[in-house]
Order: sequence, then C-alpha cells, then structure tokens
Amino acid sequence: MNLAAENIFVTLGGKAILRGVSCEFASGKRTAIIGPNGAGKSTLLKVLCLLNENFSGRVTLDGKDLRSIGRKNLAQVMAILPQERDAPHDTTVRQLVAFGRFPHRKFFGGPTAEDDAAIQNALELTALTDFANRQVASLSGGERQRAWLAMTLAQRPKILLLDEPTTYLDIAHQLEVMDIIADVNKKFATTIIMVLHDVNHARLYSDAVLIIKGATICAAGDPIKILTAQRLGKVFNVEADTFTNSRGDEIIFPLNKK
Repeated sequence: MNLAAENIFVTLGGKAILRGVSCEFASGKRTAIIGPNGAGKSTLLKVLCLLNENFSGRVTLDGKDLRSIGRKNLAQVMAILPQERDAPHDTTVRQLVAFGRFPHRKFFGGPTAEDDAAIQNALELTALTDFANRQVASLSGGERQRAWLAMTLAQRPKILLLDEPTTYLDIAHQLEVMDIIADVNKKFATTIIMVLHDVNHARLYSDAVLIIKGATICAAGDPIKILTAQRLGKVFNVEADTFTNSRGDEIIFPLNKK
C-alpha cells in the first residue's frame, strides 16, 4: 500500500508547523524522519494517520484520500505508536496487546481465534510471552516499550508509524527495539515510518530518510547518501565527523556545537 502526502500545511497559533510538505512512502520499506526539535516531525506523522486533521492538503492511500476512508477501516491497515501513551494501572501486558485487535472485531462480537493468534504472535515477536500476565506498570522501560509495540503489531497493520520508539531507553534496549522493527519489516513486508533522533539508527535501520527543518523537507533519499557529516552540520548546527566501525558501517559522530 502506497502512502503519500501532498502539499501539507499545518499552522498553530499563527506559526507554520509544516509548510507545503509533499512526500511518498514506498510500500514495504522503512523510512526514517529526522530533524531538529520542533521541526514538525511528529506533526507530520500524526497527519499521515489523521491523528491530526487540522491541515490543508491531502494524504492518500493507494491514491484514495484518507479522509474518505472510515476510521475503523483505516485502523485495520494502519497503526501508530505515539510518544504520549498511558494505560490503566492494573492493565496486564496481554490486555494491553489485546487493545490492538479492536479495529478487527465485530460490534457485538468477542475475541476470535484470529484475535488470539494475533495477540500471541505479537507477544512472541516482542519476546513478551513470559510477561503476558504482568501488569504493564511493573515493567522496566524497555519491557514497557516492547509491550506498547506489541499492541500495534497485534493490529497486524500494513503500515506502522512510530514516534521516537527508542526515547528514554538505554543503548541495549534501543537496539532491541530497532531490531524488532527490522524483523517485522522483513517478515511481513510492513511499511515502517518512524521519527528518530539517532542519526546512525536512521542510517542503519532505514531504506529512505526525510530530513525536516524549518517546517519543510530539506532533503530526502538514500540514508547513506543523504545523512552525511556535512549535511548533519547544516541541519543540526554542529560539527561532525565520520568513522567506520568493526562491521564496516560508516558512523557519524557530532563533535561540538557550531
């Protein structure tokens, strides 16, 4: 399924948050959206799934305007994991993951065998099977993030949007989450669109990258070609250098603020 945004404008309090943004997301590929704080990254993500409808322009799915697709139908093919999320204190991991099945249930129907299979599969993909009966509130930060990710996976979306999925996680748990995302993309050809802060995660875990600065897209394309030390310096106002790690990956390292 091909998702595209056409000439998107978002204004808040007289300030342009997005200005004339147009972009396409290739089916089955991973796209990273990066840029400075306040550039409009999260706003674009919310526009792409109509979590924010206060925009002009058009978002289309296989050429069809998203606004003409019913909310339930849209939720059956698209899932988002936003930054802001909360669940009742006594919610268990299994209960949280089961929330992802709501778009697929009939109005008067209870859980089906397909629902149970999707929930179990999501728990297995995120290595949470042994945590199914634990309360979400009792989990560590990394475990909790995996639980929320499992909820979106239980939706079995064709398109998955992630807003800073590694925020507040330590290095090991960041890699854990990024590896799960890569695994889901590989196994199910899920289109992944993710807002990331870590430039090297964007280089190593995406097929394409969009850079947003000043409410508009300033660069887009292949991560290795687009995310250079020189461009990083211009976008984030830092001096940066590159080095090659033991696996042969080129890594960008910021040295100091300009």
